[in-house]
This record gives sequence, structure tokens and C-alpha cells, in this order.
Amino acid sequence: MARRTESNAEPTDRAQRIALAESVLGHSFADKELVLRALTHPSAVEQRDPGAYYERLEFLGDSIVGFVIAEELYSRFPRMDEGGLTRIRVSVVSRTALAAVAADLGLADAIVVGQSERGTGGRGLKSALGNVYEALVAALYLDGGMATATRWVLATLGPLIREDVAANLENPKSELQERLQARGDTPVYRLISQEGPAHARTFTLEVEVAGEVMGSGSGRTKKEAEAAAAAAALGSLKRKRRTRPSKHS
Repeated sequence: MARRTESNAEPTDRAQRIALAESVLGHSFADKELVLRALTHPSAVEQRDPGAYYERLEFLGDSIVGFVIAEELYSRFPRMDEGGLTRIRVSVVSRTALAAVAADLGLADAIVVGQSERGTGGRGLKSALGNVYEALVAALYLDGGMATATRWVLATLGPLIREDVAANLENPKSELQERLQARGDTPVYRLISQEGPAHARTFTLEVEVAGEVMGSGSGRTKKEAEAAAAAAALGSLKRKRRTRPSKHS
């Protein structure tokens, strides 16, 4: 009897994860295995069959997300130069941004992870969230077509598109360095984790200033992750300035 109960638990769990993803995506999948694959972390697959977890879908989804956002920016800002368009696109499709959006949507509860990942306390969940976002976009495209995928990408990432980002410096690391040097501090970047196969590695770094972690970020390369961490640190510095009490108060 116990064995029968255990075997019945997994389909229920799978069905719940699929139902949660479909609710978030606003799409009922004809191919349920497709959406389940998009939610499956490599740690949950014993044989590491590339078709059994999200990395192949993530590869496709990365290109779709980039294209959808690039096309939207091209149409929305007809007078903006390539540099400005690129800065906005990078800010919207960064691993940090995708992970944050996926977390806000509640997708963390839908991800299927193995025992090895559960044993780490979910350290890799942040990068996994960004990967799952892209994999789900690919699943939407394969099951519902480009229009379906485009609608969801713009609905979830559209609010992140800000014209003022185009005027920001292209190198947040340089801006952070200059701001900190003015007060005698130096940023220290530390690698927190790296995940995925060699062709699709995700790096997560944090930046520390005077012993305090000021920001963290993820990217396909260490350079991209450092830039994302520096941008997060700049945001922290700006928030601190806004909340600092006035000398005259």
C-alpha cells in the first residue's frame, strides 16, 4: 500500500507544477511534457539526457527573448541610437532581471530539482529561475507559436523597459570604481557560483565594499555577472543617499 501511495504522489506533484506554470503563463499546453521539461533542473535527471531537462529549451528561449525585446525597442524608440537600444536590452534580459521576474511570478515553487540541489539550501535557485524563464518562453513558442511567446515576454518584461537606462554609462564597473575611489574605497568582486554546461555557463558574483555586500548579479560570462553586480551596487549607493538623514534635520 505504501508503495502505491508513493507512486501516486509524483504524478500529483508533476500535475501541480504544470498547473502552476500554466496559470502563470496563461496558456494551457497541448504537450504537458514540454512544460514539465522547461521546469526541470539538471539535478533532477539521473541519466542527464539533454532532452529531459531545461537546458536545450533555455538555449532556444534565450534567442527568442532577445529578439522580442530587440524588436520592441526598435519599434518603441525610433530615434534612439544603437548604443542606447543595447543598454536597455541588456538591462531587461540580464540573468538578474529574468530571475527576479520569475521569482515575482512564483515560478520557484514550480521548479523540479534533485536531492543534490535541495541539499545546498537552494543556492543555485537564483540562476535556475532565469534559466527556467527562458525555457518556458521556448515552450510557449513550440506549443503556442511566436505570437503567444511574444505576448508573455512583453507582459512580463515590458515593465522593465525604461528609456532613461539608455543614458547610463555602458560600463557600470567603471562608474562604481570612480564613485568609490572618490571616498577611498575599492570594490571587491567574489564568485559565488557557476552552473550549467561549458557552452551555457551561468556565473553569479557579488561585489563587496568595505566589508559590506553591496550587490550581486548573474551572467553568461564573469564579465557580464560583474557588470550586473556593479549595477546592483550602484543602485544600493543611490538608495542609501536618498535615505540618508539631512544634516539640517
